[in-house]
Amino acid sequence: MYLNQLEYFAATIEAGSFLAASKKVYVTAPAIERAVHLLENELGVELFEPAGRSYRPTLLGKKLYEPVVEAISYINRIYDIAHEHSADSLEDAEFNLVMASFPFRCGWLAPALFDQFTQEYPNIDLKILSSSNGACLEAMRSGMFDAAVVIGPIYEGDLRSRRLFSFPLRVAISKSHNFASKAYGHLSLRTIAQYPIARPIDIGTCYKVVARAFDEAQVLPNFVDVRAGDEPRFLQDGGIIFVADHSSIRQIAPDSVIKDIAPRERIVLPVCYVERPNETSALSERLAAYLATFGERMRKLQSRGLGIDPIK
Repeated sequence: MYLNQLEYFAATIEAGSFLAASKKVYVTAPAIERAVHLLENELGVELFEPAGRSYRPTLLGKKLYEPVVEAISYINRIYDIAHEHSADSLEDAEFNLVMASFPFRCGWLAPALFDQFTQEYPNIDLKILSSSNGACLEAMRSGMFDAAVVIGPIYEGDLRSRRLFSFPLRVAISKSHNFASKAYGHLSLRTIAQYPIARPIDIGTCYKVVARAFDEAQVLPNFVDVRAGDEPRFLQDGGIIFVADHSSIRQIAPDSVIKDIAPRERIVLPVCYVERPNETSALSERLAAYLATFGERMRKLQSRGLGIDPIK
């Protein structure tokens, strides 16, 4: 039994469906459904039952909801206590981290994200370099850095990656765009494909995931290469850019509006922590846990409709 299984079960009860829960925890509905089914198999009971085209909790599922919420709270408390202990037990050390940072798409992946960490661990000399996704991986392969934060999982024998959290892609359009009005809520991929779309070449994983989403929707997108710095003009000319919602986007392109993608077509990207399996340390684990906690904070902000701005 894993913590995420309990969290997904509770989120599904609260939201009313796997699809609605996916918007709360920023994991795809099929992944939530699989995790819940694994939990059912382990317990040997049914927690949900078919209800038309959806599912509803069984009587036992409803009965287990409150104990599960309490269990999640206790487990999180265990992590908090361990965190407090590790803050006292970590010795003076230097840690080199390379981080993928793309101001227009993921402005929250920035050195300022670690301000609280450095305050909690003043004896740790955390050195951070921001670079492209590919450059981060090259730096890890060369042995120059202790860990990396990148977009997308890594499958290499000498490197190990683990998902810290996921975030949904949204789209940025100009305030003068046809769909900027509040009358237009979620945009479908078919609607988006009617306009030029900035090819997300800055994050290779992003392009693959976006392209696959259009393919599954049986829509042919009009990808256009846009140079860094040309994004505001591209938006003014009617273009569309896939982004992560963050205040830095509006600083770069103040004449922009952020729109959600239709729920059934939402695109989710994972943020992963990369390290060498034979070089893990207590400090590395603490840093990864800190980032995972940030991911939970981001999820809660999104579920409350507050957007993503962890720097504040």
